Amino acid sequence: MLVLLVEDDRSLAAQLIDFLQFEGIEVDYATSVSSAKEIAAQTQTYTHYDAVILDMDLPDGSGLNLLSEHILGQGVPVLFCTAATSLEDKLAAFSAGALDYITKPFALPELAIRLKILAQKQASQTASIFELDSLFIDFSLKIAKRGERALVLSPQQWQLVSLLAKHSPKPVSKDQILAHIWPDQDVNNNMYKSLLTRLRRNISKATELELIHTIKSQGVVLRCNDE
Repeated sequence: MLVLLVEDDRSLAAQLIDFLQFEGIEVDYATSVSSAKEIAAQTQTYTHYDAVILDMDLPDGSGLNLLSEHILGQGVPVLFCTAATSLEDKLAAFSAGALDYITKPFALPELAIRLKILAQKQASQTASIFELDSLFIDFSLKIAKRGERALVLSPQQWQLVSLLAKHSPKPVSKDQILAHIWPDQDVNNNMYKSLLTRLRRNISKATELELIHTIKSQGVVLRCNDE
């Protein structure tokens, strides 16, 4: 489990990081709105985080701004951990998109269990949804769109994009793809290349950002860049 902690109190942050790591939770750390934005710029969105722990009052602004400006990306559960105790603050946090709220001081085990429950609930709700750039896929409803453009995918293309989305942003090897789509079958290289080409052309037209990349010696990846 990987979470982002946005907290300006470095002493408290150090305690939190140590405790969460002991609980098996990895932590990325930002001290302010601006440093959180820098991380966002580097990672494009926080979609790879299982949850975000966010303080309300930060040195250069409010944690609410990170939610209202959609800097934290889509579908990432946010837990506010703050000294702000008023009902107005709580309502503002939930209105901005937070899913949980805990006030300081708090017990470290309570925060850890809230965090785990939050991530588990959100994962069960969002497992069928995948979003990247302007690509939107609902696997449960078999709906795929690139912006306003509906995508018509064959059964094998659905299998492939599902596999790539599951592992995104990490690459999937050719052997994994062959075993997933053609189990117990002898498949020639032309069939593999043809399927990959058709899916790539379906997802990205000439004016759209390419999202499917072939990485030498690693395989195929679904992400915004090929680095």
